Amino acid sequence: MLIVFTDVYVPENGGLERFNYLALREFAGRQVQLQRVRGEIIPRLVDECGGYGWTGNDLFVDYALSQNRTSLRVVKLIPWPEQQKPRLCLLGPEEKSSRQFYFYNGNRVVAPDKYQNIIERYFEQSQWYPYVQFLDGQVDRQVRLGKADLAIDIVYSGRTMREERLSIYNTIFDQSGFVLLTKDI
Repeated sequence: MLIVFTDVYVPENGGLERFNYLALREFAGRQVQLQRVRGEIIPRLVDECGGYGWTGNDLFVDYALSQNRTSLRVVKLIPWPEQQKPRLCLLGPEEKSSRQFYFYNGNRVVAPDKYQNIIERYFEQSQWYPYVQFLDGQVDRQVRLGKADLAIDIVYSGRTMREERLSIYNTIFDQSGFVLLTKDI
């Protein structure tokens, strides 16, 4: 008897991992092999290796906006399972409002590298071309450290934003949810 396992890539990121049970119930009764990896690389892994991937819709959209030709297909889209939803936001000092802040092309903006394509599309559509530095983390702290004028980051509870005395100037992406992906062959 030959047992065939299907690879299912699930996120190990803390904010996403707690919802992996939603993906696992889609495979009830099937032989699957779970591969725990960073959520942001799941679309690329499924595109290159096949199988299934479970990740945040934002991470899938960012991958789909890249220059890669993809044959990924969304099997299922599940809305964010909680009332409070994460959003990708443009953040600035709370003592200024977005109307008071002058958006010019010389602004220094820090942003998470895992959303590079969504962010670049936002700037292009806004016809605003600031200096952007993509970082691996701690982007919201860079404004108070004086290393950036603005930050782009995920806002979920708002705790870090309040600690850093920042406010939301604009919401860039708020289509929170999860996608179950596979590759069309």
